[in-house]
Amino acid sequence: MVHANKPIRHSHITKQVRRKWSAKEKLIVVYYYYCHHSIRETARRFDIEPKQVRDWISKKYQLMEASPFAEKLHPGRKAKYLAIEEELILWIKENRDKA
Repeated sequence: MVHANKPIRHSHITKQVRRKWSAKEKLIVVYYYYCHHSIRETARRFDIEPKQVRDWISKKYQLMEASPFAEKLHPGRKAKYLAIEEELILWIKENRDKA
């Protein structure tokens, strides 16, 4: 069979999308594990890898201290020049008030 310059469409191929879990959702997974379920069973239930469950169990206390909707425990690098950045924030706020 000749397809004659027509693009072949593969509708059965799907792109896998990575899911971001909030701290609250991660704690729900950890709690499910502590309710007498195995790591494999917990991973199967929430459709994640067992390694993720082990990591979240080890970071349980950090997750409890984090904001419930935070997706990362460490959101980024700390400011190198803190005083300059604080002055910049004040300058931006003053200019917003003037406008």
